[in-house]
Amino acid sequence: MSSILERRNPHGAGFEVKRLGGRAYHTAGMRPVDRLLQMLHNVRRSGEGWRADCPNGHRHATQSVAITEAADGRVLLHCFVGCDASSIVRTVGLELADLFPERIRDPSPEARRNAQEAFRRASWSAALGVLVVEVGVVLCAAGMIRQGQVLAADDDMRLALAVHRIHGAQEVLR
Repeated sequence: MSSILERRNPHGAGFEVKRLGGRAYHTAGMRPVDRLLQMLHNVRRSGEGWRADCPNGHRHATQSVAITEAADGRVLLHCFVGCDASSIVRTVGLELADLFPERIRDPSPEARRNAQEAFRRASWSAALGVLVVEVGVVLCAAGMIRQGQVLAADDDMRLALAVHRIHGAQEVLR
């Protein structure tokens, strides 16, 4: 199956038509999740998202793809048979970039400064959230060691992961 992207401009307004297997899909101006859902088969609502058949054609697995829309408009998808997201979107004629909303661009220096500051604050908030969780792991391990317990291999690996994540959070906060 090959997909062909056509751009047309009727009445001065641009829109995209994606053709896949002889079927036309209008994609411009749509939310990323709607763009993907219209190209999948056997789509149904499931909890906070949707389930659909994987376009990669798993014989004995129906409804094997879970699709969710994140609060920021990103599309999250998971194939329970094991296909990665890029192969799923490629099969329906999309790209990974189509799973994300378009960036809002404001070229003014003030808008760029504001966006950088918002990104910095979000990064700090995420780093602090990581620190809260991982410091809890370190304190738990320290308490066990203080009581003379030897950490099991899984606990030791989790402690090492906590230390790694704490160092990563430190880099963000510098």
